[in-house]
Amino acid sequence: MSKTPPAVFPVIHHLDADTTLSEIMVARACGADGAFLISHHSADRELLEVARRAIHENDDFPIGLNLLSVPCVQAVKMAMDVGSTLVWGDDMGVDSKGLTADGRELSALARANPLLTLFAGVAFKYRPHEDDPVGAAAHARAAGFVPTTSGDGTGHAPTVSKIKSMGAGGALAIASGMTPDNVRQYAHDLTHILVATGVARTEYHIDPSKLIAFMAQVRDSRQD
Repeated sequence: MSKTPPAVFPVIHHLDADTTLSEIMVARACGADGAFLISHHSADRELLEVARRAIHENDDFPIGLNLLSVPCVQAVKMAMDVGSTLVWGDDMGVDSKGLTADGRELSALARANPLLTLFAGVAFKYRPHEDDPVGAAAHARAAGFVPTTSGDGTGHAPTVSKIKSMGAGGALAIASGMTPDNVRQYAHDLTHILVATGVARTEYHIDPSKLIAFMAQVRDSRQD
């Protein structure tokens, strides 16, 4: 059964400008579809300037942002200001109950900017427990977001059944637990994969051999 494979975005953990820019080149060379940048050390202002340069130098390679230290609406606007059209947030104001005020504002922003893609965490690690992941994903899609889920911790894969049920309604991204060894069993039910630990050499460096193997497994999944 032929199917378009999900887009793969390595998540680059920001250390400094030179390292982040170099790792973007590694992701490109390994055949990734784009990259996300994130700082786990509250260096979002610095990261924005690195992203501005990276986007200017890689106009054919999408570069997204996850700004952990900034509220979601502000984060999206700041990312747009430096030219990014991909923004991921653990909390984008959507769950199985519907949209918060922030979620409604982001939904309006997404609809007013057709090139903007918002990856909204639902049933996501370290967030309050979600009783209805399928419903949360449906609300996210209805708002114009890509629902983005995970396992229960960094590097932990969710169950295959969770992904199958959440992905049945359309777009779905995953942002934890994917490796070259397991990604193929998930890929058919995903539209996007955000991967870090599973293709990492260190916290700040991609392992090219792992990412190349990962990309091969994802592409081969179209025949499953």
